Amino acid sequence: MRHILLGLATWFFTIATAHAGEVIEIHDRLPPAVKPAPQHFNPKRVPPYSDRAFLSDAWSRAWLLLDVDASGNVTQFKFLKRPGYDLEPIATAEAFKLHFEPGRDASGNAVAAYVIWAIEWPSHGWLAMINNDTTTGLPDDVGLPPYRHSPADTVPCYGSGPLSLGSAHPVYRDCSRPDLSRAEHERWITRPRR
Repeated sequence: MRHILLGLATWFFTIATAHAGEVIEIHDRLPPAVKPAPQHFNPKRVPPYSDRAFLSDAWSRAWLLLDVDASGNVTQFKFLKRPGYDLEPIATAEAFKLHFEPGRDASGNAVAAYVIWAIEWPSHGWLAMINNDTTTGLPDDVGLPPYRHSPADTVPCYGSGPLSLGSAHPVYRDCSRPDLSRAEHERWITRPRR
């Protein structure tokens, strides 16, 4: 369960009509010189499962575009890939639990930034099998340096070929990547007011 953290450069164009003509405002959000870094984040923790994901024993992944403010809080996000299996409410709750060391501009000032973030739910049965019936966290990496890898790396991806029915727990892994084209069309999901 490796979360991918990337800065994303985007440009916003707002067109407003004024009484004497048109006014065009261009708001440019450049990628920060120093990208936001997650704080108090455990990359081995597995988020809760929905009943449907548990019963389907499916492997799923969500990709999110987070809008992180200059204080490091996630103010809103968009789904770049929905996880399915009724996991969207859980992904939403997980997104708003995140906190970041803010991104910094070239002068060292805290700035708002976009972050692409993945949340992954391994197959519940696979996780229980590989992790001695523990499903709240991922197992430790295996192998000796520099060849350490996650046990999940040995699970075949959807579409990679026939399922190995001879394996102890035959399952496909969701190896999807974020679909950046969705950023333009998906709606923002805003942080609930307290």
